[in-house]
Amino acid sequence: MRFKWRELLPGVLLLVPLIALSNTFTEREKTGNVRKVLWVKEYRDSYRVAVLEGWKYVRLKEEAEPGDLVNLKGKLIKRPEFSLDRFRYHLYKRIENSIDYPVSALVGATTLGFRYELPASVKGYFSLSGIYHFLAISGLHVGIVVGALAFLFKLLKFRKPLTAAALTVLPLMPLTGLPPSAFRSYLFMLLLAVGLENYRKITPLYLLGVVMLFTVLTGKFNLSAALSFSAVGGILVALEGEGKKLAKSVKVSFAPMLFTLPIVLNVFGTFNPLSWLTTLVAGFLFTPFLIGAFLMQVTLEKVTAINEITQFLGYQFILSSHLLFKLTKWSITHYEAPLWIAGAVMLSSLFLLLFTKPDYSFIPLILLTVLALVHPTVVSGVRLELPGWKLNSFYFISTEGQKYRNSVLEASYVFPATRKLLFRNRLVDTRLKRFRSKLK
Repeated sequence: MRFKWRELLPGVLLLVPLIALSNTFTEREKTGNVRKVLWVKEYRDSYRVAVLEGWKYVRLKEEAEPGDLVNLKGKLIKRPEFSLDRFRYHLYKRIENSIDYPVSALVGATTLGFRYELPASVKGYFSLSGIYHFLAISGLHVGIVVGALAFLFKLLKFRKPLTAAALTVLPLMPLTGLPPSAFRSYLFMLLLAVGLENYRKITPLYLLGVVMLFTVLTGKFNLSAALSFSAVGGILVALEGEGKKLAKSVKVSFAPMLFTLPIVLNVFGTFNPLSWLTTLVAGFLFTPFLIGAFLMQVTLEKVTAINEITQFLGYQFILSSHLLFKLTKWSITHYEAPLWIAGAVMLSSLFLLLFTKPDYSFIPLILLTVLALVHPTVVSGVRLELPGWKLNSFYFISTEGQKYRNSVLEASYVFPATRKLLFRNRLVDTRLKRFRSKLK
């Protein structure tokens, strides 16, 4: 309704191939006990485990790679002549051969979308320090790469640098595997670039609504999408209207945390109220790191200087998550918000956004934050026995594990990082108890 058909036509011609690619690459084959291999984890003595669709883990009895079809006994059933998953897997292997682990896993996560090799400890530090969103390809990643290219094209006197940058990135999008997060981020960025530089003045918040509607209609709206749209929507709301730049900058810093808070508290329960600050600090390292990782991919890891700089920045970025966790861990809060509270807060914010000043939409979210800080969900002074895999898992560490305080958590094994991440409790390795009893 806002555009003429002649203005819409170029966008349609650009988006139709992208939609077709998305449907092709995200299609999953699943026939009975035969499933597609998503990833292959390699251990010592030729011990290889495949991650299948549905998060099924099987030990491989034959050589198989991502994109192949195997049965639940680990036998290869079919290998397609060409598989984008296999191609991306080999690109990741090139990264592993160029830089050290776990920075190689970090590069693979932020450029190719593979997070299978990231240690639970690394993900735990990122999550509890409030910067886990840096690990998943999102609008932030697409925006940084497109923005860096647009800046370069502007220096080179391109007529429409933002549009040129968005189109330049288009052929590289399939390398991300085109997950819904990357697809909707690129779609929004492309619409924004085309609208800003080619047609009339546009409203980014309106375009975000268009992309959200498209996501819903294509059946790709999930928890990740809800968090992504909430965060970006909060940033755009903070930028709405007139006001001083300093005030807007402060609102933009808080907006992603506040607008995603109802979902986070209802689904996960744990959040770091200082995540707005840790995100700002970590962003200074993440931006050059991501640009370096992007350049590594473009140069096929052939330029040693780029590889070394990226490895250094990646290592510092991981260390920064440890430091930020250490400085802000006292603020980590666990509050299991009931669905009715989370829903009421979201609806209230939406109502205030639509029918009052945009700034008023922050009020219910701020009240929810205060409620979580004043009345957290706490389980104190208990003794709990857990399987080792659960106690040390990323999910337990970053969600329900944070509600326990001054408790004794026992497990068959305890990683050193787990002791630091579940710092409010005493963790007991039952193997040591058995060893001590034998000594006695």
